[in-house]
Amino acid sequence: MWKQEIHKFLEINQIPFEFVNNQSVFELIFLPQSSLYLHLINLQTFQQNQLPIAYFQDISDKLNAQNQRVIHLWEDVYLSKPELVKSRILAILGTFTRLHARHCFIERIDKPTADIFLEINHLQGSVKAKFKYGLFLKPQYVERFMNTVVCGERDNDIPKKIGPLLIALATFSGGRTMKEGERADKRSYELIRFASLKGYVVVGGMDKLMKAFLEEHQPDDIMTYADRDWSDGRSYFKLGFTKIEHSLPQTFYVNLSTLKRISIKWLIEDKHLEIFNAGSMKFIKYL
Repeated sequence: MWKQEIHKFLEINQIPFEFVNNQSVFELIFLPQSSLYLHLINLQTFQQNQLPIAYFQDISDKLNAQNQRVIHLWEDVYLSKPELVKSRILAILGTFTRLHARHCFIERIDKPTADIFLEINHLQGSVKAKFKYGLFLKPQYVERFMNTVVCGERDNDIPKKIGPLLIALATFSGGRTMKEGERADKRSYELIRFASLKGYVVVGGMDKLMKAFLEEHQPDDIMTYADRDWSDGRSYFKLGFTKIEHSLPQTFYVNLSTLKRISIKWLIEDKHLEIFNAGSMKFIKYL
């Protein structure tokens, strides 16, 4: 049923697609106008097949080598946040409302504010972070975007009163001093999360948030990871990051009743399915 929803979503948005046969045990859809593949991973099909842990990673490697992108879209991810998934796909395809960082200002935000924003606007939700920076649209620019087609008051994402609007945020770890190697004694931080309001892309937004963090903390480098289920890392190259390695696929556990992903400490074997992703890419920005 959920895969039919994806088909209908593409048809409604007039996005041509075609089915690709014999490339995966899962449904693979090709969007020729954007050289993008949607790999629709059904949990029951995964459970019925004994797949090697590098299965999704190998598919990403093959398609990326051909300068094509792939989204490994898991059933539980779609069913948990269907509107956000659709918004992310449209953004990748270039359908979004464009905002500009020059119309924004930056403030440090507290944990509750960051958590709420990330739960709504990031597919992996919130996670612990030491430093949290918000990018706010200035009040004089909010009104013109309040009733846009992509995202409006009907989604409860835009406040009813006119004031500064949180449209993006970035969270960072505390600093860690490297102890060995050529980076010994260098102070390193991690960019943990970045998210913008669903349906929007803020031109220069990530760069502005990064500069605010750099000015305040003066790190020697910043590292981050790109999830290969959704990304080929191209946005990090544009920000001046260098790819240093591919990380191995990560294991998750899905509750088959609630479709929620959990950590191993909450595992109850008869209720959970062990799955794995396509791995990630590690990036560093040297300063």
